Amino acid sequence: MTTVLLFALLLSCLCLQIDIAQSYVIDGSTSSSIISRFHNVQCKLFMTIDQTAPPPVVPTDDNNNNAYDDNFASIATGSKLGLPLDVQFTSGACTDCGMNEALLLGNNAPTATSSILSLQPLNEPKFVTLSGQQSVKVTPGAYACQISDPETKQFFFRFFLDFPEGATRNDVTLPAERVYFMSSCWIKDDNMIAKARKWKEEFQSSLTLLNTEIEELKKDDTVGLVERTRRLPHYVELLKQRRKLTTQIEMLQERFPLERPLMSGPNGTLFLKDGVVAVKRDFGGRTRYHWIGTFSFKDFMDGDDEKEEEEVTKKLMP
Repeated sequence: MTTVLLFALLLSCLCLQIDIAQSYVIDGSTSSSIISRFHNVQCKLFMTIDQTAPPPVVPTDDNNNNAYDDNFASIATGSKLGLPLDVQFTSGACTDCGMNEALLLGNNAPTATSSILSLQPLNEPKFVTLSGQQSVKVTPGAYACQISDPETKQFFFRFFLDFPEGATRNDVTLPAERVYFMSSCWIKDDNMIAKARKWKEEFQSSLTLLNTEIEELKKDDTVGLVERTRRLPHYVELLKQRRKLTTQIEMLQERFPLERPLMSGPNGTLFLKDGVVAVKRDFGGRTRYHWIGTFSFKDFMDGDDEKEEEEVTKKLMP
């Protein structure tokens, strides 16, 4: 193990860090360009409800603290309600959805750079109970797409549908209200997920070399006190570099879905295969999403098929 080789790898990691921090220029045309990729695309979903929703307004104590919210996320039902759902992402604006962009995409989302378009349900989902087959009424909603992280080139992809009558199966209930579906997507040509996996490999290789050299220095008892004192600054520097690399790996794992399955979407997009199903609740005057289940993209009608989805994930896996 040579110090020269280790230095070269660390220098490579510094260069990678510069690549990660490169700015992604965002303007009004960026979000408009990606949302146009979904115009008139039909999609098959499968939603699973397995969490109980809190009341529409969650009470707080005298200090405006909400312990109920802290504990509620862990309350799961004993059953699951699975619903196959077909939708079409239209090219028409949603003018009567009663919602602004910040409420759909999140309060931290940039404003005035994307539009809310109409989402049409194509079926009434069905499920079976002891009473027989049940249908779930669903009415049109809306969808929007917005850049969420310019550095990772990740886009929010969120949509909602209204379920005016809700549904119940055993002890699990789909609330009779507006339900939100939240996922993320990327433009495939940007190749950001594959780049992130490569960066992680480089960081981990350098970390392995660092750990080896640190252990060698710790175990070397053939030198005297003077030599140990002379090596101390180098040893301290190696520890600093190890902390830095560990932090960089953790940041990559937080900002990229490196271990989650991906799916090819329509017109050169890449999606997380699974997303979150949520309702909105007022927690002490703050409107927040509350997770009630999950959903999976099954197929985009003019996108790639399931086999291609598996190939995409395999290509991106290290």
